[in-house]
Amino acid sequence: MIKIVVDLKGADKPQEELIYGVVKAINEISDLSIVVCCDGTITNILAGYEFDKNRLEIIDSIEEITNYDNPLRAIKEKPNSSLVLGLNYAKENDDVKGFVSCGSTGAVLVSSIFLLGKLNNVRPALASVLLQANGKRLCVMDCGANIDCKSSQLKDFAYMGIAYMKTLGIENPKVALLSNGSESKKGNELVKETHEIFKNLDINFVGNIEGKEALSGKTDVLVCDGFAGNVLLKTIEGTAITVFDELLQMAKQMGTEGTLIINAVKEVSKKYDYNSQGGALLLGVNKVVVKGHGAATSETIYSIVKMAYELGKNNLIEKTKSILSE
Repeated sequence: MIKIVVDLKGADKPQEELIYGVVKAINEISDLSIVVCCDGTITNILAGYEFDKNRLEIIDSIEEITNYDNPLRAIKEKPNSSLVLGLNYAKENDDVKGFVSCGSTGAVLVSSIFLLGKLNNVRPALASVLLQANGKRLCVMDCGANIDCKSSQLKDFAYMGIAYMKTLGIENPKVALLSNGSESKKGNELVKETHEIFKNLDINFVGNIEGKEALSGKTDVLVCDGFAGNVLLKTIEGTAITVFDELLQMAKQMGTEGTLIINAVKEVSKKYDYNSQGGALLLGVNKVVVKGHGAATSETIYSIVKMAYELGKNNLIEKTKSILSE
């Protein structure tokens, strides 16, 4: 049985709406058990659902950490928050494989590092997995946890990204550096220095990649500092939304002839919908930690629980430890 802890507080939508994602996961995954951290009154909602209640445990939380709280102070000032209670439960129970939350990104990152501890003393990083044009997945490391980095940290990001992609079935993941040009001499000092390090590592390094090629299928792991990674993700998201909206508006003006275009755009947009793609993964701590979008729906909860379950079952933490120790 794979056990996952779910923090239902801190997201934009109420726990009463999000809980269905937990129920759906239990109903669809036979060897999954879930510990939910939320207001205990959720039992009134759960009474109306059909599922195996023996595989669900509730930790009653009377406090909530919000985006307005200072992450460091909140750990001490709100010890009974769903986030702190959930992470402490995960830390103290060896059978817990993962923790998921759609709460404050800063609070989830800081609390996970302080309460769960670092893996092999590396700098934890936030990884996002995107779908590429060829249907394969791309791991972007780091996408926002570390704004200023050293080349040694980018090396750790590469190793953690490799371990992550191996759990997804890619035996020898290709690794690239995000830069402003594909040439080895392009980039800032950090990129140039890291490029020289990567050339001498026993990894499948394919060189530099520009932002316009991020989804081209040329690499499996794209390494960068958190500033560049975050800008890349938001640029991709914003561009996709703008293009999809413009195509839909044009298609609507075409009347019945635009129906096929509308259906095609809607189908493609599902591929890039964060609510169905899971969440970002905090790599470098002693449990699987998945951070979902703050605007999460019940479908988001289902997706990130499934993501944590699969990574826990495929021994992500053990594989990462092994690669970092090489």
